[in-house]
Amino acid sequence: MKSEIKKPPVSRKILLTEATKCHSNLADKPEMSGQGITEAFINQFKADILATGNFKTNKDIQKEKAAWTVLLKTKLKACKKWLTSGEFYLELAFKPKSPQVAEYPDYVSAKKNAVLTGDAMTAAANVLTKYLTNVTEKGMPATFLAEGVTLSEELKTLATQVGAAESDFKEYTIERNLASLKVYDAVNTINKAGRIVYENDPAKLKSFDSPWPKSDGGEEEEQTSPVEQNVPPVN
Repeated sequence: MKSEIKKPPVSRKILLTEATKCHSNLADKPEMSGQGITEAFINQFKADILATGNFKTNKDIQKEKAAWTVLLKTKLKACKKWLTSGEFYLELAFKPKSPQVAEYPDYVSAKKNAVLTGDAMTAAANVLTKYLTNVTEKGMPATFLAEGVTLSEELKTLATQVGAAESDFKEYTIERNLASLKVYDAVNTINKAGRIVYENDPAKLKSFDSPWPKSDGGEEEEQTSPVEQNVPPVN
């Protein structure tokens, strides 16, 4: 069973907005230090807000994934063209439904799979090498097999890179969610401390009410701007 990545129950946009307000609310409230909201805590809180705001959104990550997908599809398309050409040379050398052509791998079903396409290219090269004299006489360039090897190696390298990138994206999402959760927990801690400290001060007490909407859902929103300028120092 796949474990879900824990994340705050609010969107990052709302999280950063409310965290920035919470940070500003700590100004001129030295009484909070008695509940652990010390200068060091506040400085770390500010740093965590800034770090969380600088993570990429899901939309940014999807764009990067799409770019990798385009590269892989382009390489697969080039490999398919090579395989189609190799089959054509073999058909020129023999009849289309001849036993020799039947030895050529079925590459159509593998066109969207890098591993299967790579296997098909290896098998195709073996067949073309077996009948090298015949296909060369029918016009197959002397560089054709070498071009196939290069394409196959490039495809394998690219597929490995895509797999590594996918793993990196997952790890990045975990780190982003953990950073967001840290800010979310800090806001809750500060507000709880404020409600204890200012229990008998209605004016200040109100500013420490829970800021979270009940139906936000925690979905990712549009990229938020860097929040450096929005987190004022607390004197």
